[in-house]
Amino acid sequence: MSTTRKTPWLLITLCTLALAAASVAGTWYYVTRVESATAPVQPPAAPELVTIPPLTVNLQNPQHEQRLLYIGFAITVGDKASQTFLQPYVPQLRSQLFKLLGEQDSTALMTSQGKSALAAKVLELVKRPLTTPQPELSILDVLYTDFIVQ
Repeated sequence: MSTTRKTPWLLITLCTLALAAASVAGTWYYVTRVESATAPVQPPAAPELVTIPPLTVNLQNPQHEQRLLYIGFAITVGDKASQTFLQPYVPQLRSQLFKLLGEQDSTALMTSQGKSALAAKVLELVKRPLTTPQPELSILDVLYTDFIVQ
Protein backbone atom coordinates (compact mmCIF):
# COMPACT_ATOMS: atom_id res chain seq x y z
CA MET A 1 0.00 0.00 0.00
CA SER A 2 2.82 2.34 0.57
CA THR A 3 3.73 2.38 -3.16
CA THR A 4 0.31 3.63 -4.23
CA ARG A 5 0.49 6.64 -1.92
CA LYS A 6 3.90 7.76 -3.30
CA THR A 7 2.77 7.63 -6.94
CA PRO A 8 0.47 10.72 -6.81
CA TRP A 9 3.20 12.80 -5.15
CA LEU A 10 5.73 11.70 -7.71
CA LEU A 11 3.30 12.59 -10.53
CA ILE A 12 2.57 16.00 -8.95
CA THR A 13 6.29 16.70 -8.53
CA LEU A 14 7.02 15.78 -12.17
CA CYS A 15 4.15 18.01 -13.42
CA THR A 16 5.37 20.90 -11.25
CA LEU A 17 8.92 20.55 -12.62
CA ALA A 18 7.60 20.38 -16.20
CA LEU A 19 5.50 23.53 -15.64
CA ALA A 20 8.48 25.33 -14.10
CA ALA A 21 10.71 24.37 -17.06
CA ALA A 22 8.03 25.52 -19.54
CA SER A 23 7.67 28.79 -17.64
CA VAL A 24 11.42 29.43 -17.72
CA ALA A 25 11.61 28.58 -21.44
CA GLY A 26 8.63 30.83 -22.23
CA THR A 27 10.07 33.71 -20.21
CA TRP A 28 13.47 33.36 -21.91
CA TYR A 29 11.85 33.31 -25.38
CA TYR A 30 9.70 36.37 -24.62
CA VAL A 31 12.59 38.39 -23.18
CA THR A 32 14.93 37.63 -26.08
CA ARG A 33 12.23 38.49 -28.65
CA VAL A 34 11.28 41.76 -26.93
CA GLU A 35 14.93 42.81 -26.56
CA SER A 36 15.64 42.20 -30.24
CA ALA A 37 12.42 43.97 -31.28
CA THR A 38 13.18 47.02 -29.14
CA ALA A 39 16.82 47.29 -30.22
CA PRO A 40 17.57 50.91 -31.10
CA VAL A 41 17.07 51.61 -34.78
CA GLN A 42 19.89 53.54 -36.37
CA PRO A 43 18.57 56.71 -37.98
CA PRO A 44 19.51 57.10 -41.63
CA ALA A 45 22.62 59.10 -42.27
CA ALA A 46 22.07 62.74 -43.09
CA PRO A 47 22.59 63.48 -46.76
CA GLU A 48 25.82 65.09 -47.85
CA LEU A 49 25.04 68.49 -49.43
CA VAL A 50 26.95 71.04 -51.45
CA THR A 51 25.21 74.40 -51.13
CA ILE A 52 25.19 76.84 -54.02
CA PRO A 53 24.52 80.36 -52.71
CA PRO A 54 21.42 82.06 -54.19
CA LEU A 55 21.67 83.65 -57.63
CA THR A 56 19.67 86.49 -59.17
CA VAL A 57 19.31 86.25 -62.96
CA ASN A 58 17.46 88.18 -65.67
CA LEU A 59 15.08 85.88 -67.53
CA GLN A 60 13.91 85.81 -71.11
CA ASN A 61 10.25 86.51 -71.75
CA PRO A 62 8.24 86.22 -75.01
CA GLN A 63 6.60 89.62 -74.29
CA HIS A 64 10.02 91.21 -73.67
CA GLU A 65 9.09 92.09 -70.09
CA GLN A 66 11.73 92.35 -67.41
CA ARG A 67 11.68 89.21 -65.22
CA LEU A 68 14.05 88.16 -62.46
CA LEU A 69 14.77 84.75 -61.01
CA TYR A 70 16.13 84.46 -57.47
CA ILE A 71 17.21 80.86 -56.99
CA GLY A 72 19.34 78.82 -54.63
CA PHE A 73 20.41 75.18 -54.85
CA ALA A 74 21.71 72.35 -52.74
CA ILE A 75 23.32 69.42 -54.52
CA THR A 76 22.85 66.06 -52.83
CA VAL A 77 25.92 63.84 -53.15
CA GLY A 78 26.34 60.23 -52.14
CA ASP A 79 29.58 60.45 -50.23
CA LYS A 80 31.94 62.77 -48.40
CA ALA A 81 34.59 62.49 -51.14
CA SER A 82 32.20 63.96 -53.74
CA GLN A 83 31.26 66.75 -51.36
CA THR A 84 34.90 67.56 -50.64
CA PHE A 85 35.74 67.53 -54.36
CA LEU A 86 32.86 69.86 -55.36
CA GLN A 87 33.35 72.53 -52.66
CA PRO A 88 36.27 74.35 -54.39
CA TYR A 89 34.38 74.28 -57.70
CA VAL A 90 31.28 76.13 -56.43
CA PRO A 91 32.34 79.42 -58.14
CA GLN A 92 32.78 77.58 -61.45
CA LEU A 93 29.37 75.92 -60.99
CA ARG A 94 27.78 79.30 -60.23
CA SER A 95 29.22 80.73 -63.45
CA GLN A 96 27.81 77.85 -65.48
CA LEU A 97 24.47 78.21 -63.67
CA PHE A 98 24.28 81.92 -64.54
CA LYS A 99 24.56 81.02 -68.23
CA LEU A 100 22.00 78.21 -68.00
CA LEU A 101 19.49 80.19 -65.95
CA GLY A 102 19.73 83.28 -68.19
CA GLU A 103 18.44 81.19 -71.11
CA GLN A 104 15.24 80.11 -69.30
CA ASP A 105 11.75 81.33 -70.10
CA SER A 106 10.00 82.96 -67.12
CA THR A 107 6.53 81.63 -68.00
CA ALA A 108 7.80 78.05 -68.14
CA LEU A 109 9.50 78.36 -64.74
CA MET A 110 6.22 79.24 -63.06
CA THR A 111 4.87 75.72 -63.65
CA SER A 112 5.89 72.62 -61.72
CA GLN A 113 6.91 70.92 -64.99
CA GLY A 114 9.19 73.87 -65.77
CA LYS A 115 10.79 73.65 -62.33
CA SER A 116 11.32 69.90 -62.73
CA ALA A 117 12.82 70.38 -66.20
CA LEU A 118 15.16 73.06 -64.85
CA ALA A 119 16.25 70.77 -61.99
CA ALA A 120 17.05 68.05 -64.56
CA LYS A 121 19.12 70.53 -66.62
CA VAL A 122 20.99 71.67 -63.51
CA LEU A 123 21.66 68.06 -62.51
CA GLU A 124 23.04 67.38 -66.00
CA LEU A 125 25.22 70.50 -65.74
CA VAL A 126 26.59 69.49 -62.33
CA LYS A 127 27.41 65.98 -63.56
CA ARG A 128 29.65 67.35 -66.34
CA PRO A 129 33.38 67.05 -65.63
CA LEU A 130 34.85 70.12 -63.97
CA THR A 131 38.49 69.15 -64.43
CA THR A 132 40.56 66.60 -66.28
CA PRO A 133 41.05 64.00 -64.91
CA GLN A 134 38.13 63.95 -62.50
CA PRO A 135 37.32 61.19 -60.02
CA GLU A 136 33.98 59.43 -60.23
CA LEU A 137 31.45 61.59 -58.36
CA SER A 138 28.25 60.42 -56.72
CA ILE A 139 25.80 63.24 -57.53
CA LEU A 140 22.26 62.24 -56.61
CA ASP A 141 19.89 65.19 -56.84
CA VAL A 142 19.44 68.93 -57.08
CA LEU A 143 17.26 70.59 -54.46
CA TYR A 144 15.85 74.10 -54.61
CA THR A 145 16.51 76.12 -51.48
CA ASP A 146 15.17 79.41 -52.89
CA PHE A 147 12.95 80.02 -55.91
CA ILE A 148 11.29 83.35 -56.75
CA VAL A 149 10.24 84.54 -60.21
CA GLN A 150 9.39 88.23 -60.27
